[in-house]
Amino acid sequence: MTGMKKNCAAGGYGLVREILRNLSKDFSVEFRTRFALNVSIAFAVTATVSVSLTAGGVPFPSLVQSILLWMIIFFSAMNGLSHIFVREEDQATALFLRITMSADSIFISKFIYNQSFMMIVLAVVTPLFLFFLQVKVILISYFVLTILSGGLSIAAGATILAAMVAKAGGKGSLFSILSFPLLLPVLWVSIFATKNSLDGARPADYNSLVFLLAFSGFISAISFLLFRFVWIED
Repeated sequence: MTGMKKNCAAGGYGLVREILRNLSKDFSVEFRTRFALNVSIAFAVTATVSVSLTAGGVPFPSLVQSILLWMIIFFSAMNGLSHIFVREEDQATALFLRITMSADSIFISKFIYNQSFMMIVLAVVTPLFLFFLQVKVILISYFVLTILSGGLSIAAGATILAAMVAKAGGKGSLFSILSFPLLLPVLWVSIFATKNSLDGARPADYNSLVFLLAFSGFISAISFLLFRFVWIED
């Protein structure tokens, strides 16, 4: 019994070491090149400023503001979330990862990376959108929770799709096409929850946040179970 516990502990430590090593590599490569981050931020700034200039200072209804905000968040994120796996295939490092690391550690590290990347996108897009479109938030805490929950759900669903697209030799356009139907419920709920936080016409509906978090947990669990079949080549 003691031997089994030691083996489990050793296996757990080994998994953590692999996750940390892969995360260190991914963040080092990204901050050295900053390709995905620069593309996402450039798209977010361009889209936000373009919408602001088009509006000409005329405020949009809260529903339109919510739709625009989540469309900019979604497509800004799509420019970078797939890059974590596509880069491995393009740089011919995917085979090395399959040989040296377990599928579980690869998925968890890429999942954490995508969640971190999504938080950066949210931190850039949201203040820009609120400033340039002069959006007033009534329910501030509910708005922040909605943005975070929706972002977590998008990144959770995008991770397994990014692996599938990379294996198929696809790029960002294919990734966006595949992601939109899967993430449409997340966008739908996030848009109306954001609208509620902007106009404050009704009390905060935390059922929307529960749905987003439940979706994130469900899709993460399914992705974790299926990832080895997508990643490992027979």
